[in-house]
Amino acid sequence: MASHSEVSASPAFEAWIGDTQFRDRISVRIDAAPAEIFDALRTVTLHDMKLAWWLGELRYLPARLAGHHPQRNPAQSFFASLLESGTLILVDATPREIITGSAGMLHRVTDQAAVRFASADEFHRFDDPEYEKLFMSIRVEPTERPGEQDLILEHATVPLSGYATQRFRPYWLVIKPTGAFVSRELLKAIGRRAESASAAAA
Repeated sequence: MASHSEVSASPAFEAWIGDTQFRDRISVRIDAAPAEIFDALRTVTLHDMKLAWWLGELRYLPARLAGHHPQRNPAQSFFASLLESGTLILVDATPREIITGSAGMLHRVTDQAAVRFASADEFHRFDDPEYEKLFMSIRVEPTERPGEQDLILEHATVPLSGYATQRFRPYWLVIKPTGAFVSRELLKAIGRRAESASAAAA
């Protein structure tokens, strides 16, 4: 499993995020089939990426002390905990791509005021100018080597007004490097689980 950055864009993801400046893309190469990778995505836990978990605990400690962020169960599926927190699946093209969306006052250190939506249509219509929307694409692309895939995580934040853009920009400068590290740790954990399943099935 190796890091790799030269991957193509996702037209479906681009359609959601527009021209936002707040975006990043991380990828690793994995020797496993797409179905095995997406199975691993849905079952990988925080226990599988302990350093990323502890960074998250530090990041959200002020919010937790203020009563705004519940304690996570590190044995629970990371993907399941993401959905429980209010994230929606906007596009499910398993085993090629999943696109998720969420909204909150993401520039806040403590209470980010996450919004829960009943449907993707409700999420699409949401336009409160004090908020930002966060989109994430997790997808695979075959490489030139048989049986090998690029596993890509791309995320983008879309402020819903000029005011929200001004509030989010300094937060982005601080959080982007940490977000890249955590994203890579997640992809590596998915890769280890998928490659283990692939080896067991061989």
